[in-house]
Amino acid sequence: MNNSIVEVVPRSNGALLDTYQAASFLNVSESWVRRHQAELPSVTVGRLVRFDPALLQRNFSGRMAHGKPLNSSGERRAPMQIQRYQNGHVYKRGTKLKVWYGRFREDLLTPGGGIVRRTRNIRLGTIAELPSRASAVIRLQENIASHKPKTAMTVSELHRRWENAELPTIKRNTAGYYQKILRCHILPTFGQREIGSITREDVQTFLASQAGKYSRNTLRGMRVSLGRILTWAVNCAWLEKNPCSKVPLPHVEKGEIQRSILMTEQVTAIADKLEEPYRTLVLLLAVTGLRIGEAIGIKWSDFDGDILHVSRTIYDGKADSTKTASSNRKLPIPAALISRMRMLGDGEFIFHSRAGSPVNPGNALKRYLRPAAKALGIRLTGWHDFRHTQATQLLRSGSSPKVVSGILGHSDVGITLNVYEHTETEIFRAPLERIADQLLPTVTKSLQAVESNA
Repeated sequence: MNNSIVEVVPRSNGALLDTYQAASFLNVSESWVRRHQAELPSVTVGRLVRFDPALLQRNFSGRMAHGKPLNSSGERRAPMQIQRYQNGHVYKRGTKLKVWYGRFREDLLTPGGGIVRRTRNIRLGTIAELPSRASAVIRLQENIASHKPKTAMTVSELHRRWENAELPTIKRNTAGYYQKILRCHILPTFGQREIGSITREDVQTFLASQAGKYSRNTLRGMRVSLGRILTWAVNCAWLEKNPCSKVPLPHVEKGEIQRSILMTEQVTAIADKLEEPYRTLVLLLAVTGLRIGEAIGIKWSDFDGDILHVSRTIYDGKADSTKTASSNRKLPIPAALISRMRMLGDGEFIFHSRAGSPVNPGNALKRYLRPAAKALGIRLTGWHDFRHTQATQLLRSGSSPKVVSGILGHSDVGITLNVYEHTETEIFRAPLERIADQLLPTVTKSLQAVESNA
């Protein structure tokens, strides 16, 4: 085809055009139309491709140069959905209880934007609800009229696309948590299901089936992780609504990890059993209540005198910003602890391996910390026990929950009190007993006076 200029001839008839007619309309060859089909406004009717002359005239009216792309932006033009004036078919099934069913052809959107059609059967109602065939036909027509095209995409395919597009926008540790939940719990159950087929009942039934095996926090993680990728599908217009929205969690008995609350002597005994840098790391955690990822991410550049600016966390060996905005905080570090940290040697990170990278907390927990605690006969679940111990000691000593929340980097005081509710009960004990000491003796004396007068 040469670079000659041709005129798009207006066409008065509004009927759809086949490939030959579209070529005549555009004054080009049929092979040219087939090559540029993705760039032309086309509609799929069954297996046939048809072109709308009105859209062709609107988009290419005037003069058109051969040999140049029609779509300068390079974007693929999405096929248009054609209005189907189908009546469908109704039929009865059942022996004792007769039920009306309807059959019609539904549109499915492919992830690439194309449209495929398949036959669908739906339950319309019982004979009691729909006493005549005419009423069943009306119900079917209502379903057809309200039906919107669904996307023919499985949850596994959606997860793969979400990984490539959305996952890089999420914080590294949060993304890792979502991935773990999705791969261990969600994909084995929902992976081969089409996203449009998942209902609220499916989600609620799934969570109920897991309630006997997992804690409430894990169940919440399942709901959030599945809801996260389905919300993305809604935002991409592949799904009409998220079936996870407002789904309640099943009631489960509390089965959370029981953190150990260590005595001061136990903390020092564990620290003495370890070599550096883990000895100083344990002391830092016990004094400040830092998360382990925050502690191993500390650099000397984070200090302003004795004030530590906590702004970084390490997850899976890589640095990231802190968990929440409230986790970005400043803490005064005791001079004795800073002196111990300075003795650990030079490196980008204060708690570093021989290679200079941050220490691996999982490896250190398995190889050093747990064996040391076991040798001393101390129950220890993990690094978080030191944070739990520090917060408990602060609350028991009378520190304000708001102050403790700020030290821990919680986004809400309620989180602190929910996590340490056993400590909150102990905080209530002293003031209640003081009131009782003042009130009860007075009541007793009054009662004795009444009895003596009687």
